[in-house]
Amino acid sequence: MQTLLRAALLMLVLASTACGFSLRGSEQLASRYSELQYLTLQPNSEFSRLLRRALVGAGIELDVITDTAATDPGRLVLAVSDEQLARRPVSVNPRARAAQYEMRLSVDILLARGETELIPLQALSVERSYFEDIENIAGTQEEITIITDEMRLELVNQLLRRLQAAPS
Repeated sequence: MQTLLRAALLMLVLASTACGFSLRGSEQLASRYSELQYLTLQPNSEFSRLLRRALVGAGIELDVITDTAATDPGRLVLAVSDEQLARRPVSVNPRARAAQYEMRLSVDILLARGETELIPLQALSVERSYFEDIENIAGTQEEITIITDEMRLELVNQLLRRLQAAPS
């Protein structure tokens, strides 16, 4: 029985590799951009770390720079602004205190080679809402942290999809 199970597992693994399975978009992005200069003012921020890991994971050779004067005019430059996190109340409770908030995380991006803009300056953003429990402030802060981390991941994925759709 165990040999039959092993044989079935082996067949499943071979079938999945033979069909050309790969993670969504990783091959397309690597074939379009073999190398990029990544221009950011905050190279050690959480968003920047996630973006670098995603780009390197997609097979792109990355050169992180923090000064526009260091860019090479012949190479592709991906410029990403600092992340902006905004929060605003959406609804109030019977005690006239904010009960629900909306959070918006955004960055501005630009992809260029020399003077040619492949992706003109544009804003990418993600929005989420959450309810604030005034009796559990610690839980609310933890929820805000989790939501913000998820928003960063979604923003990185949005940026990668935008890079895939950019003209060469």
